[in-house]
Amino acid sequence: MTSEEVQISCKFVTRLPEQYRIAPTPIAVPGKLTRYGLSEVINHLLNLDPPKPFDFLVQGELVRTSLEKLVVRKAISAESALEVEYIPAVAPPSEEATGKHEDWVSAVDGSWAAAVATGCYDGTARLWTPGGAQLIRLSPPDVAVPEGASTAAVTTVCLLPPAPDSHPDGSTGCVVVAGGHDGVIRAWGVEVDAKRGGASAVANETCNLFVGHVGAVKCVASAPGGERVASCGHDHTVRVWHRDAGFAFDKNVSAGRKTKKSSKRRKGDDGDDAEPAPRFLVPGVDEPPPTPEHLAPLGKELVLNGHTDSVSAVAWESVDVVWSGGFDHALKSWDVETGKNTQSYDVPKAIMGMACVAGGGRVAWCGGGDKAVHMWDPRVGATTGATTSLMSHTGMVVSVRWCPGDEHKLVSCSYDGTVKLWDTRGKLPLHTVKAHEGERAMGCDFHGPRRIVSGGTDGRLRLFKLEDSLTAA
Repeated sequence: MTSEEVQISCKFVTRLPEQYRIAPTPIAVPGKLTRYGLSEVINHLLNLDPPKPFDFLVQGELVRTSLEKLVVRKAISAESALEVEYIPAVAPPSEEATGKHEDWVSAVDGSWAAAVATGCYDGTARLWTPGGAQLIRLSPPDVAVPEGASTAAVTTVCLLPPAPDSHPDGSTGCVVVAGGHDGVIRAWGVEVDAKRGGASAVANETCNLFVGHVGAVKCVASAPGGERVASCGHDHTVRVWHRDAGFAFDKNVSAGRKTKKSSKRRKGDDGDDAEPAPRFLVPGVDEPPPTPEHLAPLGKELVLNGHTDSVSAVAWESVDVVWSGGFDHALKSWDVETGKNTQSYDVPKAIMGMACVAGGGRVAWCGGGDKAVHMWDPRVGATTGATTSLMSHTGMVVSVRWCPGDEHKLVSCSYDGTVKLWDTRGKLPLHTVKAHEGERAMGCDFHGPRRIVSGGTDGRLRLFKLEDSLTAA
């Protein structure tokens, strides 16, 4: 019997609304059918006009071959009807808007519904509307830049939602947190006027400084609820801060005021006392704060030691558990209440980016030179086959994010300039977007479940709309 003659008894099921359901009576279909042929079957049975594309799942796996090949590979018995679940296919992402920067876009954060945040190598953090309009540009008021020098590049950015009861008047606000090459993390409170399409800093000349890292800050991430922020950097440490911690910096207080000199002095070339080289570009924070009026300590950070090389990524599993990954080829989870390392997992490559499924379950990471996105379930442990990999990028993958509300979808971006949308129940990307063609993509995220955003070395923030086959126009 040839493959064209093979018939497979299928029972089609779905979780879609009633109008998209068919009777669960087994139907014999040709074994040679792939998802496209199966989609034609469903469209015929539902009498859809115009027809809609569907995707199909068998035992939790997306159908990407013929039914016959899938049944043979999974050793599924033919004694009973094969249960096939049909779901709406994801339509190709459509570009909605572009936001322009003067330098590389190093990071993006789409976790807040009202706006998208970006970090830029020109030393600024920015907020954008979903339509690509710039709401506000935030420059560090504390940085003293020598003449002819460039500002400290922003390497990472995240958003904190407004604190409970912080806006009783009904206005919308958030906190923008940015980490930079100078080792300092800065946070601005921002209020957004949705009606007028603008935003303003809560106190335009002030921001909080989180000082502790020695060397560049590589990643910042907000805990669920936004009460804590995790950071990591070249100094091999992970740090956890309360949102109200750090130092309050007020430009109006410090302007024109000489900072306190260190008690430790060194001799200059001419024998006179000379100032020690500052560790940061921030006046006064390379040593204990001179007076409360200049830098007022509001709290201390939790320092998590255990990595043996630069830590490049942090991500929260829950309010109590944060994960980190670095150039030492290690994934580590930390209990932020006790400061203890609770789990470690060695990986074959340096880690550049990572993300956790909300509530735990799976950790995704990327980096090294293998051009892949990797996933690991910590509940399985370091057993054989614990890691699965998604291969399609042609350059190093530097950022990955899970879709909010959908544990099966994630987005990744790469130095190949593309952004890829994945369903982890299959091994191939659902769609590939040439978001930064000819350049490097540096960061990506979801902005809600219906939009993906990315930034790259072309200085562009790109926003793409996501729709499924039943909602697309």
